[in-house]
Amino acid sequence: MPAPRLVLTPRLPDWTPDNAGIIVRALQDIQLVDDSLPVSGYYSAGSAFLDYLSFLGCAPTVVFEPPASNSIGSGDFYHFQIAITPAHSVLRSDGFSYTPKCPACKEALSSWREWWLDQKVSEHSCPTCGAPVSPEKLNWRRRAGCGRLFIDVLGIHAETVKPVSLLFERLEQATGTAWQYFFVEDDGLSSS
Repeated sequence: MPAPRLVLTPRLPDWTPDNAGIIVRALQDIQLVDDSLPVSGYYSAGSAFLDYLSFLGCAPTVVFEPPASNSIGSGDFYHFQIAITPAHSVLRSDGFSYTPKCPACKEALSSWREWWLDQKVSEHSCPTCGAPVSPEKLNWRRRAGCGRLFIDVLGIHAETVKPVSLLFERLEQATGTAWQYFFVEDDGLSSS
């Protein structure tokens, strides 16, 4: 079942550590995540969770404990899913993703969903100007993104939270690479 997610991913879409354990330890060191949950690839929120996210608008109801045993993977409480794709970067989008524009001619790329239906990142030509376009180079306005490594914060609806700069500083210090974020409502990816 699709769940709302804030997704953190490296700016270099093909960057990934040797295994997810390295990322988990880094996230635990900065106290963003805590213990693993009973489902593989899922983690509870750490003690510094609220230090790294700025909630916008009305004060949210902050729920860190699963309301039911089957709510892991849902948007019913704040928790994390960490996934690394095995061989190539993928495009993550949903029904709310904006239609991107060609960086060369600025025309809408209305065929983008057909081009990347299987999520696999590949290059296509703009139907208007013929310029090469690939999803990792497009402006998705934080409603889609590409990568191989994804840290999903489940329960976060689009535009309700803004990660603070300290989070990106700590992630870059821990991993040696710059990070970015976007929002989707999807089923997540299988962890590896």
